[in-house]
Amino acid sequence: MNPSIEQEEAALFSEWKQHLAQGNRRFYPDGMAQGSSYWNAPLRVLFLLKEVNADENAEAWNLFDVVGDGGIGRTWTVISYWTRGILEGGPPWEAVRGATVESRREAISQIAVVNLNKCGGKETSVDSHLWAAAYRDRQFLIRQIRLYAPHIIIACGVGDIAKSILFDEHWSSWEKTSTTTPMYWLRPKALDTLLVWTNHPQARLPHEAMYKEVVEGLREIKALPARPVSVPSSP
Repeated sequence: MNPSIEQEEAALFSEWKQHLAQGNRRFYPDGMAQGSSYWNAPLRVLFLLKEVNADENAEAWNLFDVVGDGGIGRTWTVISYWTRGILEGGPPWEAVRGATVESRREAISQIAVVNLNKCGGKETSVDSHLWAAAYRDRQFLIRQIRLYAPHIIIACGVGDIAKSILFDEHWSSWEKTSTTTPMYWLRPKALDTLLVWTNHPQARLPHEAMYKEVVEGLREIKALPARPVSVPSSP
């Protein structure tokens, strides 16, 4: 990875933090879990999320200081499943469902995460607050996403905000896969990437159904890398 990427990220976050401080708002950094792992992955996958669940009286913290152990909650378990499925070329659900803490940690280490609201929020997001935060910080968010040059952006329950505020796409521009668990996707004109609108990982749906929606949808539009070929052992 080019060291200038991390330097640009640090400069962007410093500017962003100062911007939010003018309104007495805190800044919760996110970004690449591990820069080298993200850039060396078969595909650069960025997850677009809403906001961290933050205590109003606590000091701001770094997202990956909390989730880096790969063992926290439904959101990161589901994201680790999606990540493995995408980076490993679409293995069947049965191959990823028994993920260990180690495999979740490895998967999470290869992604980038961008929260639309860098100020944090409650366990249940308020849509109007989220739209307002994304609109307020639109230029910062676009700069951050461009910095990571993702091949695929997974908009976790926020596809409407992504296309409307970040990429200025008409609602009818979404395309739909024809699988039994249809996935919505488009290629924003403003960025050379694939944007996927899927359920938030906290959605009350079976993990298997959510995995198939994303992974089988990406396979259908030929967006996955070639699956590794297993070589039989010598007799």
